[in-house]
Amino acid sequence: MKLNEKKFYELAKENNFECADISSTESSTLSLSVFHGEIDSYTVSDSFSLVARGIINGKMGTAAIDNVDKSSPEYLINTIKRGASLIENDDPVSIFKGSEKYHKKSIFNQAVLDQNIQEIIGILFEIEDKLKKFDKRINEVVSVGFSRSYSNYHKTNSHGLKLSQKSAVYSYFCEITAKDGEEIRTGYDVFVSIDPNEFNIDKFVEKLAKDTLAKLGSVQVKSKKYPVILNPESASTLLSFLVSSLDAEEVQKHTSLFEGKLHQQILSKKLTLIENPLEKNAFFRYFDDEGVATNKKFLIKNGEISTYLYTLQTAMKDNVSPTGNGYGSGKAHADVGYVIVKPGKKTEDELLQQIKEGIYITELSGLHSGMNANSGNFSLQCAGFMIRDGKKCEPLALITVADNLINVFKNIKAIGNNSELVLSNQMSCPSILIKNMSVSGK
Repeated sequence: MKLNEKKFYELAKENNFECADISSTESSTLSLSVFHGEIDSYTVSDSFSLVARGIINGKMGTAAIDNVDKSSPEYLINTIKRGASLIENDDPVSIFKGSEKYHKKSIFNQAVLDQNIQEIIGILFEIEDKLKKFDKRINEVVSVGFSRSYSNYHKTNSHGLKLSQKSAVYSYFCEITAKDGEEIRTGYDVFVSIDPNEFNIDKFVEKLAKDTLAKLGSVQVKSKKYPVILNPESASTLLSFLVSSLDAEEVQKHTSLFEGKLHQQILSKKLTLIENPLEKNAFFRYFDDEGVATNKKFLIKNGEISTYLYTLQTAMKDNVSPTGNGYGSGKAHADVGYVIVKPGKKTEDELLQQIKEGIYITELSGLHSGMNANSGNFSLQCAGFMIRDGKKCEPLALITVADNLINVFKNIKAIGNNSELVLSNQMSCPSILIKNMSVSGK
């Protein structure tokens, strides 16, 4: 049953709401995995969520439901009124009337949902079999899985705004272990797309197997400062923390690294970050959760801070326009969509050739405890490879890298042209050569 939105907005008007809005999401997910030639799990789920908000007496109330019946409009109105009456702060609130222009386009691909389940299961068995045969040191295929999700998101408000977006995304994922003597290393990879024709079994298997096997024989390194190459994954991880300092709320709370630095060049001129949520991929969004149109924009241009990220509320505090970065079902928080790190002209091999002795970092861990987002200081466990005479050599483990985010990205020596999509950070990022960083080992 669909919510009677007309009734809801009529009741909002009768109850003296200044304005109101409704956001709803219908979604379905299918996930399955195999283990040792048998189906290990198979789950299908459907869900519905609806969040309604209203402003009354200058306060914003919120109500949520996960099913709809005839009484839902009245229930939502009463819950919103009750919530608004309990708010004591005077933070500015608003419900967005709508942007002048939306860059609407469809990324929905029915073919994602039409994939044959038996064929998918066959692909999972094939991945498992090929990994086992790839190298005798691969001693276990821990899990091979597939997931696909469908989402249909709608947003309306009492100003007459009507927005919707439909998407379908699928993924293959796998975890393996490799063993040599008593040493065991783990590898994991995931592939995500909106086009079923993009997945290549052999490429997926080869990359996962080779990356995992390369970790065997790991040693520690002598503690000192080294030139460092951050591979796409580790570079994007550090850059994601840097981008979080663009949140206008953090600036207003005086906890941002970039407070008072807008339109100033404080990082390397080699560094340019562009947010483009309009890119036709799994991260496409043409409006944020507050109904503000998203757009392609510079976050950092040639080392200069180009913009802060504003929700409606933080924009009202600074008397500026929102930037289309408001996400969340209740109080919106600033976040970014798909981010592109502008690549350089050098290949990764050319970056390596600039180093006589250095470190190539592939993994960073301990981010929650080892990263101080307010100061930018960090001390993180990492793994990677020793660089000797311009080549990657022995793998490294049980080492720590420590520095400051601003210092790291101020000291960029070169940026590679080997951009990769790092799913966990929603970022296209190449390898980055840093002049030096402190590495601790033995």
